[in-house]
Amino acid sequence: MKTAGIIAEYNPFHTGHEYQINYIKEKLRTDYIVIAMSGDFVQRGTPALFSKYVRAEMALRSGADLVLELPVSISSASAELFARGGVQLLDGLGVTDILCFGSECGDTDALMELAKILAEEPEAFQDALRRNLKDGMTFPKARSMALSAVFPESEKYQQLLSSPNNILGIEYCKAILRENSSISPVSIKREGNDYHENTLSENHFPSASAIRNAILDFNVPPKGDWSNTKHSHCFLSEASETSIQNFAFLSDMAKKFLPANSLELFLQAISRNHYLLENDLDTLYRYCLLQEKEESLCTYLDMSHALARRILSCRDQYKTFSQFADLLKTKEITRTRIQRALLHMLLHIQSVPAQIPYARVLGFRKNSSALLGKIKKCSSIPLLTRLPDAAAVLENAPQAMDLLNETTFASNLYESILAQKNSASYVHEYRQQIIIV
Repeated sequence: MKTAGIIAEYNPFHTGHEYQINYIKEKLRTDYIVIAMSGDFVQRGTPALFSKYVRAEMALRSGADLVLELPVSISSASAELFARGGVQLLDGLGVTDILCFGSECGDTDALMELAKILAEEPEAFQDALRRNLKDGMTFPKARSMALSAVFPESEKYQQLLSSPNNILGIEYCKAILRENSSISPVSIKREGNDYHENTLSENHFPSASAIRNAILDFNVPPKGDWSNTKHSHCFLSEASETSIQNFAFLSDMAKKFLPANSLELFLQAISRNHYLLENDLDTLYRYCLLQEKEESLCTYLDMSHALARRILSCRDQYKTFSQFADLLKTKEITRTRIQRALLHMLLHIQSVPAQIPYARVLGFRKNSSALLGKIKKCSSIPLLTRLPDAAAVLENAPQAMDLLNETTFASNLYESILAQKNSASYVHEYRQQIIIV
């Protein structure tokens, strides 16, 4: 049995992700694919567009065999901690042979070569990095400049560190090395739009950012039942002409950039208003900001004293999450880190676990029972399939239960906002149904 792992957000799942799954099955000839996926909040410090259950089902319909949830403190952490947590989770299963990821260069050997340098962190590199950070550089720039000052082949390394998927791939390789894992990294060249590309191009795999950007312009009609996506136009009599045009655009976009197996789920979620954007949490953020002081802010992950003071001095100017993050941004700190720090304030996340202590199942394919059976035999961490059983399974691991409770709270908050947005019934995380395809 050969098993591949993927660490992903799927925010949302699109044809590029389907390509990766098909590549693994056809080119790498694996029997099973396990996804370590972010839950309801993602690394850029925002709620996921769709709930983790919708995204898990999209992945399963497109060929994934098992989807596991990354704890919220991992899924909303920096690239290094996100990668470490994902590798720990896949490694803890005891069945993962390879970790497959996309990168701009597609050169596994080059990424591993740089990962070894960064994993070892020679003293000269550490000194240069500290100096650069002290001079006010952002961490990505400080690291790149430190490499330039210390290593003769720095030009090649700097090129690798200039692209986001290369950076994440290097972090995956670093995590494999530091965890002394037997998992083999395999990088495939990223095709299509750039990771940060905000517009959609014909005949290319999209970026998740571009899809989210398209949805920002979509206005959901105030009335009408669009649950039957095949005949959604029949229910638009009370919708504005702009809304009808926007939905038609999104439908056409979805057909081009989403796998056929995910199309129905995507259109249902959009038409029913079952999605969250970063500004949907504005009321909660305003409430939290009124409560905080510098000392309390600095207890949260990714928060510095300088950022805490800036947040407090600017909090009366909060209008929306996007606007506030732009307002706070300086040359010393990236917008993404600011967003993560704000999210950690909202969710009261103060640290990440040193080790992933359990594997929480979001969904699986019926014909993958052999994989589940092997994991139960080989895994060094418990497999959680029913949350009501978690207290008994983790009774001797209080820190694991604390981590699960933290993640459960985040998902309940996400579900609560989604339910209020749609005047729908709220479903507690312990009553959510596992996805079986």
